[in-house]
Amino acid sequence: MKNQKILPFLLMAVIAVVIFSCSQKNSTNWPGWRGENRDAKVVGFKAPTTWPAELSKTWQTKVGLGDASPSLVDGKIFLHVQIDSSEVAVCLDALTGKEVWSTELNFAPKMKGGGASHPGPRSTPEVANGKIFMLGAGGIVSCVDATSGKIIWQEKNYTEVPAFYTSFSPLVVGNQCIVHLGGHDNGVIVAFNTSDGEKLWTIEGEPSTYSSPLIMKVGSENIILLQSETNLLGLSYAGEQLFTIPTPGERRFYNSSTPVIDGDNIILAGQGLGTKSYKISKSGDSYSFSENWSNSDLGVSFNTPILKEGYLYAHEAGMGKLYCLNASTGETCWADTVKQDRFALALDLGKVILTLPATGEMVIYEPNHEKYVEVAKYKVAEAPVYAHPMVVGNNIFVKDKEVLTCWAVE
Repeated sequence: MKNQKILPFLLMAVIAVVIFSCSQKNSTNWPGWRGENRDAKVVGFKAPTTWPAELSKTWQTKVGLGDASPSLVDGKIFLHVQIDSSEVAVCLDALTGKEVWSTELNFAPKMKGGGASHPGPRSTPEVANGKIFMLGAGGIVSCVDATSGKIIWQEKNYTEVPAFYTSFSPLVVGNQCIVHLGGHDNGVIVAFNTSDGEKLWTIEGEPSTYSSPLIMKVGSENIILLQSETNLLGLSYAGEQLFTIPTPGERRFYNSSTPVIDGDNIILAGQGLGTKSYKISKSGDSYSFSENWSNSDLGVSFNTPILKEGYLYAHEAGMGKLYCLNASTGETCWADTVKQDRFALALDLGKVILTLPATGEMVIYEPNHEKYVEVAKYKVAEAPVYAHPMVVGNNIFVKDKEVLTCWAVE
């Protein structure tokens, strides 16, 4: 009888362990642009009590040209790079950095103008349901099997691109892969069937830019937020335009920052007009928006703010100096005086914020709205860094112009 009473408790314990293990496994995935929810929040990182003088280099490997960020799912890293004259999908083992497979996708476009100094893809691969979705620098969309590297389908009919080539990271919702293709004159938003590449719906006339879309929940409904060169669009999963917020950028600003979601509010910071907050409301089937606040002094250029406990942390658009804003009021909390770089990429590690300017000198600082408190600083790349870093567990993956390095925080 005693054993019979113990058995249910043992069964419950086993189930609890399985559930915990699954949740831990899911927390170690980084499937696309800025992570699981595109909010740059890292789950499972354990900040050391005292940060080391140096990070430990676990491995380093030359992977190919490009500014596209890596993605990681189930212990495999997926990259979109240029090798010689081709754009290539590459899969590495996350523990060792050894190649699992590589697949040549298409000829790399010969870049001209301002984009020529950044050869290779710029769009982060999106990994979903055993497939990898990639957007090449010349506008070619590829869907590849994550296990074998086999090409499942490609779309090659959209040849116009923005002035600095593509950097829109595809978004997968259900059976749809959302991609903004074309350029200024012939921009088109397309939802492809993830299985075979069939076009499910299109929206024409919105000039493409360098921002990436994300999902926002309004009431009980999930909608797509997509930034074009001139507008922020709210879209249904069926491709219906729910609202349009005009977001023209000033000269030399290109809407390359991802919108920040704060409950029912959207914060925009990359138009050269400072930072603005809008409230999204829904009444029946109709959506509307209204401005909450505007801070004309501080905004970003080529980085996306981190929203942490009611405050925004980012690099300002001019010299890349770090700053903090109150996300509820827009008031400036502090602005640092040290020049960093307006190209910068940040992650919320929980107790600290990681930011990686293009200089390759990674900065760790406290999410403190009263003052700037630097915790540590590390040189993590010799070449300039324009790809977003990825943190999984206590490993920091940094992709510079050609090399991917895994650093360990011990």
